[in-house]
Amino acid sequence: MANLLEPFAGGLAEIAADRLIRHFGGLGRALAASPEQLVAALEGDRRLAEAIVAARTLFEAGLRERISHAPVSTSDPAFREYLRFTIGKAPTECLHATYVTRDWGYLADEQVASGSTGQVETSLRRLLGRAFDVGAHGVILAHNHPSRSAEPSSADVALTRRIAELTRSVDIRLLDHLIVGGSDIVSMRERGLL
Repeated sequence: MANLLEPFAGGLAEIAADRLIRHFGGLGRALAASPEQLVAALEGDRRLAEAIVAARTLFEAGLRERISHAPVSTSDPAFREYLRFTIGKAPTECLHATYVTRDWGYLADEQVASGSTGQVETSLRRLLGRAFDVGAHGVILAHNHPSRSAEPSSADVALTRRIAELTRSVDIRLLDHLIVGGSDIVSMRERGLL
């Protein structure tokens, strides 16, 4: 990790890497941390925390660009890599929505909710409001399991079915709900749970 931090931290790269590993346990969790969490882990080094956030934002923009120029596919390795990067290492559950056209063309994506280590509080109003704002005909949901298990829980299945029913009532299709657990991703549609 020190080699990766060297362009930002210079001679303090080893110390910064040690602090991040001690605090977060590894690079993935450090990259998923909020700016405030990074500042705390780096013992007040706001400049380095901002540099890490900027690098993360740049990398995320590159991944988003890859998925935004073709029809979105939940089985596309680039789309799955994007989800692993954006929500896969988060320490709490995050619900992410990708909004698409009738023919699965990319419109927008964003985190629509966050929660605790075991559940996410979903704002259906925000999810639908954003779908209407961008003119979406379909939405692909994804959320992470910090436990690193990609197996859908009974609460995940119930919530997904509730969202599918609600979106269907306003002529927006819930195309899939993906569970990201570590490097694994499970499609609830492929499992017949949607």
